[in-house]
Amino acid sequence: MPASKDSRISGTVAQLLLPFARVTDVMNFEILDPLNWDWPTIIKGAFGAGLGTVGVQVVWPFLQERRAKKDRAAYLALRVAVTLEAYASDCLELIFENANLQEPYDEQYPDWNPILPKEPSYPDDDRDGWRSMTRSLVTRCLNFPNKVRGSQGMIKSTVQYGHGDELSDVIDEHAALRGIEAWEIATSLRKEYHLPPSEVVFDYLEALRSRLNGALAAKAAREESQAAMMKGIIFPDTTT
Repeated sequence: MPASKDSRISGTVAQLLLPFARVTDVMNFEILDPLNWDWPTIIKGAFGAGLGTVGVQVVWPFLQERRAKKDRAAYLALRVAVTLEAYASDCLELIFENANLQEPYDEQYPDWNPILPKEPSYPDDDRDGWRSMTRSLVTRCLNFPNKVRGSQGMIKSTVQYGHGDELSDVIDEHAALRGIEAWEIATSLRKEYHLPPSEVVFDYLEALRSRLNGALAAKAAREESQAAMMKGIIFPDTTT
């Protein structure tokens, strides 16, 4: 008796789906017999085979690309973090340099260095790495040089219009602020991409914070003194 149409279709589909049979099913040799295949079994096998093909042809390359992007982002994050940590060190070095200056015999104040370290030069050879990094961190990195230029503008204004030791405090304040910010961005990069913490022989962050607090305290005391002086000029004490 010639095989029925359904039987022939089952046999053809079975041969096509045979390579995709699961190992557990292959051990059951009855499943390899086309006569034992019905439409629910065929549909189930076709669906499983389709998922397997999608997994191999689509999902796996997607996962590989995603992993590659993470690796690129992590490597670039490490390079940027090291650059920013070096910048924080340079900021503290400027503070120490000005603190150790001697007053000239013919000048009231030392010749303080008012130039902040040049804004960090980030790696520019990995555009894919930048695009793969977390957007908020990229924003902080790219905005940081603008903050450095803004601080330098504040120092320049103080050079032109400031008085007395105000310049020293303003230099220290902005050098400390930018150094702390650079270190904090670097720390965030290391945390985001599970990089090891920076190994330093000196606690730059604590030293920067200490000098920032000192500069802000001196600034507050100077402003309070100036306010008291102006009050005395505007409202002189007439009781004496």
